Amino acid sequence: MGIIINNLSKTKKLGEILLDAGLLNPTQLETALTEGKKRNLRLGSALTALGILSEDNILDALSSQIGLKKIDLSKLIIDPTAGRLISEGLSRQFKMVGISLADGILTVALSDPLNVFAADALKRHIDYNIDIVLAKEHDISKAIDFVWTAKDISKAASHQNVVPTDNKNFTGLAAGQTGAAGFPGFPHSPSASAAVKEVLQSEDVNIIKLVNDIIFSASKNRASDIHIEPLSDEMIVRERIDGELIEARRIPLQFLNPVIARIKIMANMDIAEKRNPQDSRFDINAGEKNLDVRVSVVPTINGEKAVFRLLDKASKVNKVSELPIDKNDKEKILKIIYRKYGLFLITGPTGSGKTTAAYSMIAELNSINKNIITVEDPVEYKIRYINQIEANKKGGMGFPDALRAVLRQDPDIILVGEIRDEESARIAIQASLTGHFVISTLHTQDSSSSISRLADMGIEPFLISSSIVGIIGQRLVKRLCDRCKQAYVPEPALLKELGLPAGVNFKFYEEKGCDLCMGTGFRGRINIQEILTLSRNVQKLIIEKADAAQIRNAAIKDGFIPLRMAGLKKVIEGVTTLEEVLQATQDI
Repeated sequence: MGIIINNLSKTKKLGEILLDAGLLNPTQLETALTEGKKRNLRLGSALTALGILSEDNILDALSSQIGLKKIDLSKLIIDPTAGRLISEGLSRQFKMVGISLADGILTVALSDPLNVFAADALKRHIDYNIDIVLAKEHDISKAIDFVWTAKDISKAASHQNVVPTDNKNFTGLAAGQTGAAGFPGFPHSPSASAAVKEVLQSEDVNIIKLVNDIIFSASKNRASDIHIEPLSDEMIVRERIDGELIEARRIPLQFLNPVIARIKIMANMDIAEKRNPQDSRFDINAGEKNLDVRVSVVPTINGEKAVFRLLDKASKVNKVSELPIDKNDKEKILKIIYRKYGLFLITGPTGSGKTTAAYSMIAELNSINKNIITVEDPVEYKIRYINQIEANKKGGMGFPDALRAVLRQDPDIILVGEIRDEESARIAIQASLTGHFVISTLHTQDSSSSISRLADMGIEPFLISSSIVGIIGQRLVKRLCDRCKQAYVPEPALLKELGLPAGVNFKFYEEKGCDLCMGTGFRGRINIQEILTLSRNVQKLIIEKADAAQIRNAAIKDGFIPLRMAGLKKVIEGVTTLEEVLQATQDI
Protein backbone atom coordinates (compact mmCIF):
# COMPACT_ATOMS: atom_id res chain seq x y z
CA MET A 1 0.00 0.00 0.00
CA GLY A 2 0.98 3.64 -0.22
CA ILE A 3 3.29 5.53 2.13
CA ILE A 4 2.05 8.47 4.18
CA ILE A 5 4.50 11.20 3.17
CA ASN A 6 3.65 13.26 6.26
CA ASN A 7 4.29 10.85 9.12
CA LEU A 8 1.45 11.61 11.54
CA SER A 9 2.07 8.87 14.04
CA LYS A 10 4.94 10.58 15.89
CA THR A 11 3.28 13.90 16.61
CA LYS A 12 2.07 15.16 19.97
CA LYS A 13 -1.55 15.14 21.00
CA LEU A 14 -3.65 18.16 20.01
CA GLY A 15 -3.97 19.36 23.59
CA GLU A 16 -0.19 19.45 24.00
CA ILE A 17 0.25 21.27 20.70
CA LEU A 18 -2.27 23.97 21.65
CA LEU A 19 -0.77 24.36 25.13
CA ASP A 20 2.73 24.72 23.63
CA ALA A 21 1.41 27.30 21.16
CA GLY A 22 -0.02 29.35 24.03
CA LEU A 23 -3.54 29.15 22.63
CA LEU A 24 -4.93 27.19 25.53
CA ASN A 25 -4.53 26.99 29.30
CA PRO A 26 -4.90 23.76 31.33
CA THR A 27 -8.32 24.76 32.69
CA GLN A 28 -9.70 25.34 29.21
CA LEU A 29 -8.23 22.04 28.04
CA GLU A 30 -9.83 20.15 30.92
CA THR A 31 -13.20 21.83 30.23
CA ALA A 32 -13.07 20.90 26.55
CA LEU A 33 -12.02 17.30 27.29
CA THR A 34 -14.92 16.90 29.73
CA GLU A 35 -17.42 18.39 27.27
CA GLY A 36 -16.00 16.26 24.45
CA LYS A 37 -16.45 13.09 26.49
CA LYS A 38 -19.99 14.07 27.41
CA ARG A 39 -21.00 14.86 23.80
CA ASN A 40 -18.80 12.25 22.10
CA LEU A 41 -16.72 14.95 20.36
CA ARG A 42 -13.03 15.00 19.54
CA LEU A 43 -11.05 17.73 21.27
CA GLY A 44 -10.95 20.11 18.29
CA SER A 45 -14.72 19.95 17.82
CA ALA A 46 -15.30 20.46 21.55
CA LEU A 47 -13.06 23.55 21.59
CA THR A 48 -14.89 25.14 18.67
CA ALA A 49 -18.31 24.15 20.06
CA LEU A 50 -17.46 25.86 23.36
CA GLY A 51 -16.13 28.94 21.55
CA ILE A 52 -12.70 28.62 23.18
CA LEU A 53 -10.85 28.48 19.84
CA SER A 54 -11.81 28.88 16.21
CA GLU A 55 -11.09 26.20 13.61
CA ASP A 56 -8.57 28.57 12.03
CA ASN A 57 -6.70 28.85 15.36
CA ILE A 58 -6.43 25.08 15.60
CA LEU A 59 -5.37 24.57 11.98
CA ASP A 60 -2.74 27.35 12.23
CA ALA A 61 -1.27 25.71 15.33
CA LEU A 62 -1.18 22.30 13.67
CA SER A 63 0.40 23.76 10.54
CA SER A 64 3.12 25.46 12.59
CA GLN A 65 3.81 22.61 15.00
CA ILE A 66 3.76 19.57 12.70
CA GLY A 67 4.69 21.21 9.41
CA LEU A 68 1.55 20.56 7.37
CA LYS A 69 0.37 23.04 4.77
CA LYS A 70 -2.98 24.72 5.46
CA ILE A 71 -5.15 25.34 2.38
CA ASP A 72 -8.45 27.06 1.59
CA LEU A 73 -10.50 24.40 -0.23
CA SER A 74 -13.12 26.94 -1.29
CA LYS A 75 -10.54 28.55 -3.59
CA LEU A 76 -9.09 25.40 -5.11
CA ILE A 77 -9.94 23.34 -8.15
CA ILE A 78 -10.83 19.84 -6.97
CA ASP A 79 -10.51 16.82 -9.22
CA PRO A 80 -13.54 14.54 -8.64
CA THR A 81 -11.57 11.58 -10.00
CA ALA A 82 -8.95 12.04 -7.28
CA GLY A 83 -11.70 12.51 -4.68
CA ARG A 84 -13.29 9.20 -5.55
CA LEU A 85 -10.03 7.29 -4.94
CA ILE A 86 -11.12 7.37 -1.27
CA SER A 87 -14.51 5.73 -0.67
CA GLU A 88 -17.40 7.98 0.29
CA GLY A 89 -17.78 6.12 3.58
CA LEU A 90 -14.17 6.68 4.63
CA SER A 91 -14.25 10.29 3.41
CA ARG A 92 -17.27 11.13 5.55
CA GLN A 93 -16.16 9.06 8.55
CA PHE A 94 -12.75 10.72 8.85
CA LYS A 95 -13.56 14.11 7.26
CA MET A 96 -10.98 13.76 4.48
CA VAL A 97 -11.06 14.20 0.72
CA GLY A 98 -8.64 13.53 -2.13
CA ILE A 99 -8.12 16.76 -4.07
CA SER A 100 -5.45 15.98 -6.69
CA LEU A 101 -3.34 13.16 -8.10
CA ALA A 102 0.01 14.01 -9.69
CA ASP A 103 3.16 11.94 -10.25
CA GLY A 104 1.78 9.05 -8.22
CA ILE A 105 1.07 11.25 -5.19
CA LEU A 106 -2.51 11.69 -3.92
CA THR A 107 -3.00 14.95 -2.05
CA VAL A 108 -5.55 14.50 0.73
CA ALA A 109 -7.14 17.29 2.76
CA LEU A 110 -7.81 16.40 6.41
CA SER A 111 -9.48 18.37 9.18
CA ASP A 112 -7.98 16.24 11.96
CA PRO A 113 -4.51 15.00 10.95
CA LEU A 114 -3.87 13.58 14.43
CA ASN A 115 -6.58 10.96 14.03
CA VAL A 116 -4.47 7.80 13.81
CA PHE A 117 -7.46 5.84 12.54
CA ALA A 118 -7.64 8.14 9.50
CA ALA A 119 -3.95 7.57 8.75
CA ASP A 120 -4.37 3.83 9.15
CA ALA A 121 -7.40 3.81 6.82
CA LEU A 122 -5.43 5.63 4.14
CA LYS A 123 -2.51 3.19 4.47
CA ARG A 124 -4.80 0.18 4.12
CA HIS A 125 -7.08 1.38 1.34
CA ILE A 126 -5.03 3.69 -0.92
CA ASP A 127 -2.43 2.44 -3.43
CA TYR A 128 -0.69 5.80 -3.84
CA ASN A 129 1.84 7.79 -1.91
CA ILE A 130 -0.09 10.36 0.08
CA ASP A 131 0.56 14.00 0.90
CA ILE A 132 -1.56 15.47 3.73
CA VAL A 133 -2.76 19.08 3.82
CA LEU A 134 -5.00 20.81 6.34
CA ALA A 135 -8.45 22.25 5.61
CA LYS A 136 -11.61 23.28 7.49
CA GLU A 137 -14.08 20.50 8.24
CA HIS A 138 -17.00 22.40 6.69
CA ASP A 139 -15.07 22.95 3.45
CA ILE A 140 -14.09 19.27 3.37
CA SER A 141 -17.75 18.24 3.79
CA LYS A 142 -18.73 20.48 0.87
CA ALA A 143 -15.91 19.01 -1.22
CA ILE A 144 -17.04 15.45 -0.40
CA ASP A 145 -20.61 16.33 -1.40
CA PHE A 146 -19.30 17.77 -4.65
CA VAL A 147 -17.14 14.73 -5.40
CA TRP A 148 -19.97 12.25 -4.86
CA THR A 149 -22.67 14.24 -6.66
CA ALA A 150 -20.47 15.61 -9.41
CA LYS A 151 -19.64 12.28 -11.00
CA ASP A 152 -22.72 12.29 -13.23
CA ILE A 153 -22.18 15.92 -14.18
CA SER A 154 -18.54 15.21 -14.94
CA LYS A 155 -19.59 12.37 -17.24
CA ALA A 156 -22.29 14.43 -18.91
CA ALA A 157 -20.02 17.43 -19.21
CA SER A 158 -17.47 15.37 -21.12
CA HIS A 159 -20.11 14.83 -23.82
CA GLN A 160 -20.40 18.63 -24.04
CA ASN A 161 -16.61 19.07 -24.38
CA VAL A 162 -16.38 20.35 -20.80
CA VAL A 163 -13.30 18.65 -19.39
CA PRO A 164 -12.41 18.57 -15.67
CA THR A 165 -9.09 20.14 -14.78
CA ASP A 166 -5.91 18.11 -15.42
CA ASN A 167 -5.24 16.21 -12.20
CA LYS A 168 -1.53 17.02 -12.47
CA ASN A 169 -2.16 20.74 -12.18
CA PHE A 170 -3.26 21.18 -8.55
CA THR A 171 -3.49 24.96 -8.52
CA GLY A 172 -5.54 27.50 -6.64
CA LEU A 173 -7.92 29.95 -8.23
CA ALA A 174 -7.65 33.66 -7.73
CA ALA A 175 -9.33 34.98 -4.57
CA GLY A 176 -13.09 34.93 -4.93
CA GLN A 177 -13.01 32.73 -8.04
CA THR A 178 -14.71 29.37 -8.40
CA GLY A 179 -15.10 26.91 -11.21
CA ALA A 180 -17.71 27.22 -13.95
CA ALA A 181 -21.23 27.86 -12.71
CA GLY A 182 -19.83 27.93 -9.18
CA PHE A 183 -18.60 24.31 -9.31
CA PRO A 184 -15.04 23.62 -8.22
CA GLY A 185 -13.44 21.19 -10.64
CA PHE A 186 -14.44 22.88 -13.92
CA PRO A 187 -12.45 25.43 -15.95
CA HIS A 188 -13.56 29.02 -15.49
CA SER A 189 -14.79 30.15 -18.90
CA PRO A 190 -18.07 31.47 -20.40
CA SER A 191 -18.38 28.48 -22.77
CA ALA A 192 -17.94 26.04 -19.89
CA SER A 193 -20.55 27.91 -17.84
CA ALA A 194 -23.06 27.64 -20.67
CA ALA A 195 -22.31 23.96 -21.17
CA VAL A 196 -22.74 23.14 -17.48
CA LYS A 197 -26.00 25.10 -17.38
CA GLU A 198 -27.21 23.11 -20.37
CA VAL A 199 -26.16 19.86 -18.73
CA LEU A 200 -27.99 20.74 -15.54
CA GLN A 201 -31.15 21.28 -17.53
CA SER A 202 -30.79 18.10 -19.56
CA GLU A 203 -31.83 14.54 -18.87
CA ASP A 204 -28.17 13.42 -19.00
CA VAL A 205 -27.61 14.59 -15.44
CA ASN A 206 -28.67 11.81 -13.13
CA ILE A 207 -30.87 13.91 -10.87
CA ILE A 208 -33.22 10.94 -10.57
CA LYS A 209 -30.44 8.90 -8.96
CA LEU A 210 -29.56 11.76 -6.60
CA VAL A 211 -33.15 12.20 -5.34
CA ASN A 212 -33.63 8.45 -5.01
CA ASP A 213 -30.36 8.19 -3.08
CA ILE A 214 -31.50 10.93 -0.67
CA ILE A 215 -34.72 8.99 0.04
CA PHE A 216 -33.07 5.56 0.23
CA SER A 217 -30.34 6.80 2.58
CA ALA A 218 -32.89 8.41 4.91
CA SER A 219 -35.01 5.25 4.92
CA LYS A 220 -31.95 3.15 5.77
CA ASN A 221 -31.15 5.52 8.66
CA ARG A 222 -34.71 5.11 10.05
CA ALA A 223 -35.54 8.76 9.35
CA SER A 224 -39.16 9.87 9.64
CA ASP A 225 -38.67 13.08 7.64
CA ILE A 226 -36.27 14.56 5.07
CA HIS A 227 -35.64 18.30 4.73
CA ILE A 228 -34.14 19.51 1.44
CA GLU A 229 -33.49 23.20 1.93
CA PRO A 230 -31.58 25.91 0.09
CA LEU A 231 -29.07 28.14 1.85
CA SER A 232 -27.59 31.24 0.26
CA ASP A 233 -24.62 29.33 -1.18
CA GLU A 234 -25.52 25.61 -1.11
CA MET A 235 -28.27 23.08 -0.51
CA ILE A 236 -28.46 21.07 2.72
CA VAL A 237 -30.23 17.76 3.32
CA ARG A 238 -31.26 16.90 6.88
CA GLU A 239 -32.92 13.77 8.25
CA ARG A 240 -35.13 13.59 11.32
CA ILE A 241 -33.98 10.52 13.25
CA ASP A 242 -35.49 9.71 16.64
CA GLY A 243 -37.14 13.14 16.66
CA GLU A 244 -33.95 15.12 16.00
CA LEU A 245 -32.79 16.74 12.75
CA ILE A 246 -29.33 15.54 11.69
CA GLU A 247 -27.36 16.88 8.73
CA ALA A 248 -26.98 14.19 6.07
CA ARG A 249 -25.24 15.92 3.16
CA ARG A 250 -24.53 19.22 1.41
CA ILE A 251 -25.01 19.69 -2.31
CA PRO A 252 -24.00 22.55 -4.65
CA LEU A 253 -26.79 25.11 -4.99
CA GLN A 254 -26.90 24.64 -8.76
CA PHE A 255 -28.65 21.31 -8.16
CA LEU A 256 -31.59 22.95 -6.37
CA ASN A 257 -33.93 23.61 -9.31
CA PRO A 258 -33.37 20.19 -10.97
CA VAL A 259 -33.88 18.41 -7.63
CA ILE A 260 -37.08 20.33 -6.80
CA ALA A 261 -38.35 19.77 -10.35
CA ARG A 262 -37.72 16.03 -10.00
CA ILE A 263 -39.57 15.96 -6.65
CA LYS A 264 -42.54 17.78 -8.19
CA ILE A 265 -42.66 15.28 -11.06
CA MET A 266 -42.62 12.37 -8.61
CA ALA A 267 -45.44 13.93 -6.56
CA ASN A 268 -47.46 15.04 -9.61
CA MET A 269 -47.17 18.71 -8.64
CA ASP A 270 -47.21 21.78 -10.88
CA ILE A 271 -43.58 22.26 -11.94
CA ALA A 272 -44.19 25.84 -13.10
CA GLU A 273 -45.69 26.91 -9.75
CA LYS A 274 -42.89 28.38 -7.64
CA ARG A 275 -44.63 31.12 -5.66
CA ASN A 276 -47.18 29.12 -3.66
CA PRO A 277 -46.90 26.08 -1.36
CA GLN A 278 -47.82 22.67 -2.76
CA ASP A 279 -48.66 19.40 -0.97
CA SER A 280 -48.89 15.93 -2.47
CA ARG A 281 -47.67 12.36 -2.07
CA PHE A 282 -46.12 9.45 -3.99
CA ASP A 283 -45.13 5.83 -3.44
CA ILE A 284 -41.57 4.57 -3.88
CA ASN A 285 -39.73 1.31 -3.32
CA ALA A 286 -36.67 1.89 -1.14
CA GLY A 287 -34.83 -1.40 -1.03
CA GLU A 288 -36.90 -3.71 1.16
CA LYS A 289 -39.38 -0.96 2.07
CA ASN A 290 -42.40 0.32 0.18
CA LEU A 291 -42.71 3.92 1.26
CA ASP A 292 -45.68 6.25 1.24
CA VAL A 293 -44.02 9.67 0.90
CA ARG A 294 -45.91 12.84 1.83
CA VAL A 295 -44.38 15.92 0.19
CA SER A 296 -44.59 19.60 1.04
CA VAL A 297 -42.85 22.24 -1.09
CA VAL A 298 -42.76 25.89 -0.01
CA PRO A 299 -40.95 28.95 -1.43
CA THR A 300 -38.24 30.52 0.75
CA ILE A 301 -36.02 33.55 0.18
CA ASN A 302 -33.25 31.24 -1.11
CA GLY A 303 -35.48 29.07 -3.31
CA GLU A 304 -37.97 26.28 -2.80
CA LYS A 305 -37.70 23.92 0.17
CA ALA A 306 -39.08 20.37 0.14
CA VAL A 307 -39.97 18.22 3.14
CA PHE A 308 -40.74 14.50 2.90
CA ARG A 309 -42.62 12.47 5.53
CA LEU A 310 -41.66 8.80 5.13
CA LEU A 311 -44.21 6.12 6.05
CA ASP A 312 -43.41 2.45 5.62
CA LYS A 313 -46.53 0.92 4.05
CA ALA A 314 -45.62 -2.51 5.37
CA SER A 315 -45.06 -1.36 8.95
CA LYS A 316 -47.39 -3.12 11.33
CA VAL A 317 -49.66 -1.15 13.63
CA ASN A 318 -49.10 -2.76 17.02
CA LYS A 319 -52.06 -3.51 19.25
CA VAL A 320 -52.04 -2.13 22.79
CA SER A 321 -51.48 -5.65 24.06
CA GLU A 322 -48.31 -5.88 21.92
CA LEU A 323 -46.78 -2.56 22.99
CA PRO A 324 -43.56 -2.53 25.09
CA ILE A 325 -45.14 -0.42 27.83
CA ASP A 326 -45.50 -0.82 31.58
CA LYS A 327 -47.72 -3.79 32.46
CA ASN A 328 -49.97 -1.76 34.79
CA ASP A 329 -50.41 0.97 32.16
CA LYS A 330 -51.31 -1.66 29.57
CA GLU A 331 -53.95 -3.18 31.83
CA LYS A 332 -55.47 0.25 32.56
CA ILE A 333 -55.69 1.14 28.86
CA LEU A 334 -57.20 -2.21 27.88
CA LYS A 335 -59.79 -1.91 30.66
CA ILE A 336 -60.81 1.53 29.37
CA ILE A 337 -60.99 0.81 25.64
CA TYR A 338 -63.20 -2.24 26.05
CA ARG A 339 -65.96 -0.11 27.53
CA LYS A 340 -69.15 0.18 25.49
CA TYR A 341 -69.21 3.95 25.43
CA GLY A 342 -67.31 7.03 26.59
CA LEU A 343 -64.63 9.46 25.40
CA PHE A 344 -60.96 8.46 25.70
CA LEU A 345 -58.47 11.30 25.08
CA ILE A 346 -54.77 11.11 24.18
CA THR A 347 -52.93 14.36 24.87
CA GLY A 348 -49.50 15.85 24.40
CA PRO A 349 -47.65 18.36 22.19
CA THR A 350 -46.91 17.87 18.50
CA GLY A 351 -44.63 14.88 17.91
CA SER A 352 -45.48 13.04 21.13
CA GLY A 353 -46.90 9.92 19.44
CA LYS A 354 -50.61 10.65 19.97
CA THR A 355 -51.71 9.33 16.56
CA THR A 356 -49.65 6.14 16.94
CA ALA A 357 -51.22 5.52 20.36
CA ALA A 358 -54.72 6.03 18.90
CA TYR A 359 -53.97 3.55 16.10
CA SER A 360 -52.77 0.94 18.61
CA MET A 361 -56.15 1.17 20.37
CA ILE A 362 -58.07 0.87 17.11
CA ALA A 363 -55.92 -2.11 16.10
CA GLU A 364 -56.69 -3.75 19.44
CA LEU A 365 -60.45 -3.22 19.01
CA ASN A 366 -60.52 -4.15 15.32
CA SER A 367 -63.02 -6.94 14.69
CA ILE A 368 -65.33 -8.08 11.91
CA ASN A 369 -68.13 -7.72 14.47
CA LYS A 370 -67.48 -4.03 15.06
CA ASN A 371 -68.15 -1.03 12.82
CA ILE A 372 -65.10 1.15 13.41
CA ILE A 373 -64.89 4.49 11.59
CA THR A 374 -62.08 7.04 11.70
CA VAL A 375 -62.03 10.71 10.72
CA GLU A 376 -58.45 11.84 10.12
CA ASP A 377 -56.44 14.59 8.46
CA PRO A 378 -54.63 12.91 6.83
CA VAL A 379 -55.05 9.12 7.09
CA GLU A 380 -51.64 7.92 8.29
CA TYR A 381 -52.00 4.12 8.09
CA LYS A 382 -54.55 2.00 6.25
CA ILE A 383 -56.08 -0.78 8.38
CA ARG A 384 -58.18 -3.62 7.00
CA TYR A 385 -61.86 -3.74 8.14
CA ILE A 386 -61.75 -0.14 9.39
CA ASN A 387 -63.60 2.60 7.51
CA GLN A 388 -61.19 5.53 7.28
CA ILE A 389 -62.37 8.97 6.20
CA GLU A 390 -59.98 11.78 5.28
CA ALA A 391 -61.34 15.12 6.46
CA ASN A 392 -60.25 18.02 4.33
CA LYS A 393 -61.64 21.48 4.98
CA LYS A 394 -60.31 22.75 1.66
CA GLY A 395 -62.20 19.95 -0.06
CA GLY A 396 -65.43 21.00 1.64
CA MET A 397 -65.56 18.39 4.42
CA GLY A 398 -64.00 19.39 7.71
CA PHE A 399 -64.01 17.40 10.95
CA PRO A 400 -67.52 18.47 12.09
CA ASP A 401 -69.07 17.63 8.70
CA ALA A 402 -67.35 14.26 8.60
CA LEU A 403 -68.34 13.46 12.20
CA ARG A 404 -72.00 14.24 11.56
CA ALA A 405 -71.91 11.94 8.53
CA VAL A 406 -70.21 9.19 10.56
CA LEU A 407 -72.99 9.19 13.16
CA ARG A 408 -75.42 8.20 10.40
CA GLN A 409 -73.24 5.16 9.56
CA ASP A 410 -74.21 3.07 12.61
CA PRO A 411 -70.74 3.14 14.22
CA ASP A 412 -69.66 1.21 17.30
CA ILE A 413 -66.28 2.89 17.70
CA ILE A 414 -65.18 6.26 16.32
CA LEU A 415 -61.66 7.63 16.08
CA VAL A 416 -61.53 11.42 15.74
CA GLY A 417 -58.03 12.37 14.58
CA GLU A 418 -58.01 15.56 16.67
CA ILE A 419 -60.52 17.68 18.58
CA ARG A 420 -59.74 21.14 17.27
CA ASP A 421 -62.76 23.30 18.13
CA GLU A 422 -66.00 23.48 20.11
CA GLU A 423 -68.12 21.99 17.32
CA SER A 424 -66.03 18.83 16.90
CA ALA A 425 -65.71 18.53 20.70
CA ARG A 426 -69.49 18.68 21.18
CA ILE A 427 -70.17 16.08 18.49
CA ALA A 428 -67.53 13.73 19.96
CA ILE A 429 -68.94 14.12 23.49
CA GLN A 430 -72.55 13.66 22.35
CA ALA A 431 -71.53 10.54 20.44
CA SER A 432 -69.82 9.15 23.57
CA LEU A 433 -72.95 9.78 25.64
CA THR A 434 -75.26 8.05 23.17
CA GLY A 435 -73.72 4.59 23.10
CA HIS A 436 -70.49 5.03 21.09
CA PHE A 437 -66.89 4.61 22.21
CA VAL A 438 -64.90 7.60 20.95
CA ILE A 439 -61.11 7.92 20.85
CA SER A 440 -59.54 11.28 20.04
CA THR A 441 -56.42 13.39 20.53
CA LEU A 442 -56.12 16.83 22.05
CA HIS A 443 -53.19 19.22 21.89
CA THR A 444 -52.44 19.93 25.58
CA GLN A 445 -49.36 19.56 27.77
CA ASP A 446 -50.73 16.91 30.13
CA SER A 447 -53.84 14.94 31.01
CA SER A 448 -55.31 17.24 33.69
CA SER A 449 -55.00 20.38 31.53
CA SER A 450 -57.17 18.68 28.87
CA ILE A 451 -60.19 19.25 31.08
CA SER A 452 -59.47 23.00 31.20
CA ARG A 453 -58.95 22.98 27.42
CA LEU A 454 -62.41 21.50 26.81
CA ALA A 455 -63.94 24.01 29.24
CA ASP A 456 -62.18 26.83 27.36
CA MET A 457 -63.83 25.55 24.16
CA GLY A 458 -67.21 26.12 25.81
CA ILE A 459 -68.04 22.56 26.87
CA GLU A 460 -70.12 22.44 30.07
CA PRO A 461 -68.38 20.83 33.07
CA PHE A 462 -71.13 18.26 33.64
CA LEU A 463 -70.71 17.01 30.04
CA ILE A 464 -66.94 16.70 30.51
CA SER A 465 -67.23 14.77 33.80
CA SER A 466 -69.90 12.38 32.48
CA SER A 467 -68.37 11.63 29.07
CA ILE A 468 -64.62 11.17 29.69
CA VAL A 469 -63.56 7.66 30.73
CA GLY A 470 -59.82 8.26 30.63
CA ILE A 471 -57.06 10.63 29.51
CA ILE A 472 -53.51 9.72 28.54
CA GLY A 473 -50.74 12.32 28.66
CA GLN A 474 -47.58 11.23 26.88
CA ARG A 475 -44.16 12.08 25.48
CA LEU A 476 -41.60 10.35 23.30
CA VAL A 477 -38.03 10.17 24.61
CA LYS A 478 -34.95 8.72 22.97
CA ARG A 479 -34.01 5.14 23.87
CA LEU A 480 -30.42 4.51 24.93
CA CYS A 481 -28.33 2.30 22.67
CA ASP A 482 -28.01 -1.01 24.51
CA ARG A 483 -24.59 -1.66 23.00
CA CYS A 484 -22.78 1.42 24.29
CA LYS A 485 -24.77 2.99 27.17
CA GLN A 486 -22.71 3.78 30.28
CA ALA A 487 -23.81 3.42 33.90
CA TYR A 488 -23.15 6.02 36.61
CA VAL A 489 -24.23 6.56 40.22
CA PRO A 490 -26.28 9.75 40.71
CA GLU A 491 -25.43 12.14 43.54
CA PRO A 492 -27.62 11.91 46.68
CA ALA A 493 -28.58 15.59 46.31
CA LEU A 494 -29.90 14.89 42.80
CA LEU A 495 -31.97 11.94 44.02
CA LYS A 496 -33.46 14.13 46.73
CA GLU A 497 -34.30 16.85 44.22
CA LEU A 498 -36.01 14.26 42.01
CA GLY A 499 -38.09 12.99 44.92
CA LEU A 500 -36.48 9.55 44.91
CA PRO A 501 -35.95 7.71 48.21
CA ALA A 502 -32.60 7.99 49.99
CA GLY A 503 -30.56 4.95 50.86
CA VAL A 504 -31.32 3.12 47.61
CA ASN A 505 -28.41 2.31 45.31
CA PHE A 506 -29.87 3.75 42.12
CA LYS A 507 -27.90 3.39 38.90
CA PHE A 508 -28.58 5.76 35.99
CA TYR A 509 -27.25 5.50 32.43
CA GLU A 510 -25.93 7.99 29.88
CA GLU A 511 -25.22 7.91 26.16
CA LYS A 512 -21.76 7.22 24.70
CA GLY A 513 -22.00 6.49 20.96
CA CYS A 514 -20.97 3.61 18.68
CA ASP A 515 -21.31 2.52 15.07
CA LEU A 516 -24.72 0.91 15.71
CA CYS A 517 -26.27 4.20 16.86
CA MET A 518 -24.20 6.33 14.43
CA GLY A 519 -22.34 7.91 17.34
CA THR A 520 -25.46 9.41 18.96
CA GLY A 521 -25.75 7.06 21.92
CA PHE A 522 -29.45 6.54 21.17
CA ARG A 523 -31.39 4.16 18.97
CA GLY A 524 -35.15 4.55 18.62
CA ARG A 525 -37.66 6.18 20.95
CA ILE A 526 -39.94 5.03 23.73
CA ASN A 527 -43.23 6.32 25.05
CA ILE A 528 -43.67 7.59 28.62
CA GLN A 529 -47.23 8.23 29.72
CA GLU A 530 -49.57 9.14 32.53
CA ILE A 531 -53.11 7.72 32.65
CA LEU A 532 -55.83 9.75 34.33
CA THR A 533 -59.10 8.01 35.16
CA LEU A 534 -61.92 10.13 36.56
CA SER A 535 -62.57 9.12 40.16
CA ARG A 536 -65.56 10.58 41.99
CA ASN A 537 -63.30 13.17 43.62
CA VAL A 538 -61.99 14.27 40.21
CA GLN A 539 -65.48 14.36 38.69
CA LYS A 540 -66.67 16.53 41.58
CA LEU A 541 -63.78 18.96 41.03
CA ILE A 542 -64.54 19.17 37.30
CA ILE A 543 -68.16 20.13 38.00
CA GLU A 544 -66.91 22.72 40.51
CA LYS A 545 -64.69 24.17 37.75
CA ALA A 546 -61.45 23.46 39.61
CA ASP A 547 -58.19 24.26 37.82
CA ALA A 548 -55.79 21.69 36.36
CA ALA A 549 -53.46 21.77 39.40
CA GLN A 550 -56.29 20.95 41.82
CA ILE A 551 -57.49 18.09 39.60
CA ARG A 552 -53.94 16.78 39.31
CA ASN A 553 -53.32 16.82 43.06
CA ALA A 554 -56.62 15.04 43.75
CA ALA A 555 -55.76 12.39 41.14
CA ILE A 556 -52.33 11.81 42.73
CA LYS A 557 -54.04 11.10 46.06
CA ASP A 558 -56.14 8.50 44.21
CA GLY A 559 -53.02 6.74 42.86
CA PHE A 560 -52.35 8.72 39.67
CA ILE A 561 -48.65 8.56 38.57
CA PRO A 562 -47.57 11.83 36.89
CA LEU A 563 -45.61 11.84 33.64
CA ARG A 564 -42.26 12.81 35.18
CA MET A 565 -42.40 9.98 37.72
CA ALA A 566 -43.30 7.56 34.92
CA GLY A 567 -40.24 8.84 33.03
CA LEU A 568 -37.96 8.46 36.07
CA LYS A 569 -38.98 4.82 36.24
CA LYS A 570 -37.61 4.39 32.70
CA VAL A 571 -34.39 6.12 33.77
CA ILE A 572 -33.97 3.71 36.69
CA GLU A 573 -34.64 0.80 34.31
CA GLY A 574 -31.76 2.02 32.11
CA VAL A 575 -33.96 2.62 29.07
CA THR A 576 -33.40 6.38 28.69
CA THR A 577 -31.44 9.21 30.29
CA LEU A 578 -32.42 11.60 33.04
CA GLU A 579 -31.76 14.53 30.70
CA GLU A 580 -34.23 13.15 28.14
CA VAL A 581 -37.00 12.82 30.74
CA LEU A 582 -36.38 16.24 32.32
CA GLN A 583 -36.37 17.92 28.91
CA ALA A 584 -39.56 16.13 27.82
CA THR A 585 -41.43 17.04 31.00
CA GLN A 586 -40.06 20.52 31.69
CA ASP A 587 -43.35 22.22 30.74
CA ILE A 588 -45.44 20.23 33.23
